[in-house]
Amino acid sequence: MVGATAGLAFTAITPEGSERVVASLGDFAENLGEVRGRKPQDGDYWRRCADARAAGVAPIYRGQPGYRDGLDADADGIACEPYRGL
Repeated sequence: MVGATAGLAFTAITPEGSERVVASLGDFAENLGEVRGRKPQDGDYWRRCADARAAGVAPIYRGQPGYRDGLDADADGIACEPYRGL
């Protein structure tokens, strides 16, 4: 686990590496059961995360259709992530 973490940190140093890490994490999250009603599709545009969630496409990962910075409140590459209250 430590080696994998160090490898991810080293890869994320470049902008291209960071994009690959975010894309990999998106695939990993989907495989762990972060299942959506449908995958984002070309042409998707969501005014609010509530709309994306209602359509069953949330969360949306950077590089996927419908992702935009305005929906990614914490700028981590994942838009409209589930709310996990305290």
